[in-house]
Amino acid sequence: MTKNRAIVLTIISALIYGFTPVLCSMTYEYGNNPYSLTFFRSLLVLPVLAVLLIKNKISLRLNKDEFIKMMIIGLFGAVFTTLLLYSSYTYIGVGTATTLHFMYPLFVLVICHFIYRDHITTRQYISLALAMIGIVCFIDFNDFSRIQGIAMALISGVTFAVYLVGIEKAGLSSMNNYKLSFYLSAIVSVSLLVFNIFSNQIVFNQPVSNYFLMVCIGLLASFIALIFLKIGIEELGSTLASMFCLFEPISSVVFGFFLLNESVGFMKILGCLFIIVAMALLVMKKKKA
Repeated sequence: MTKNRAIVLTIISALIYGFTPVLCSMTYEYGNNPYSLTFFRSLLVLPVLAVLLIKNKISLRLNKDEFIKMMIIGLFGAVFTTLLLYSSYTYIGVGTATTLHFMYPLFVLVICHFIYRDHITTRQYISLALAMIGIVCFIDFNDFSRIQGIAMALISGVTFAVYLVGIEKAGLSSMNNYKLSFYLSAIVSVSLLVFNIFSNQIVFNQPVSNYFLMVCIGLLASFIALIFLKIGIEELGSTLASMFCLFEPISSVVFGFFLLNESVGFMKILGCLFIIVAMALLVMKKKKA
């Protein structure tokens, strides 16, 4: 696996994550909600992963250390991140909340530098600064009336950063792709099912078309994109991988424009350009190396 290929796979994972909201919005039109979608996209992909594990004769056995790490990373990265981000939507707009969530590369850099003492280059700092300026361009500054939503969205970025760093530092990036995807999907499914006892948010009575779309979303987001991101983290490290994940908001804008007829203003275009320049600096760095 070359680093250039790892960069490409990480960007593809970001593009997939940016595309799946288009499919999500289609299910919302027929009675679905973000909580149900997260539950079903994880649950419905489990049989596929189970077949792949059996076919490839991959053991699901975990030692005590792996089990503890998997639970912590799964709860932080998938469950807490999802609940915090989706809960923030009730206080502030989806666009603003998602944009604030995308501050997570900054949190990844802080965790890696100050806790794990990773070396951060000047070029990486410049790239991150440009990317953060780009992210700010996506923010609707008229949507800052409720501090609860802002706090939830930002904390969701922190928990996702813990997830990205955890996969690398806990050694889970070396685990079999199917095995890691299976356990993370299982943790999300079981956790949300338990939480549903108190919240009653999961909508089970949905059209067949919704279930089909959620299978597609699960295969794309909880399987393909997750594996590609894991490969990127394993080869590039969590700091670099998180920066290349910033192609996700760009892809969301592009797919939203072409498939959902969403408007694209000057600030969003400017934000995309800042992020592209930031990513170009990182790619040039890798090529010189």
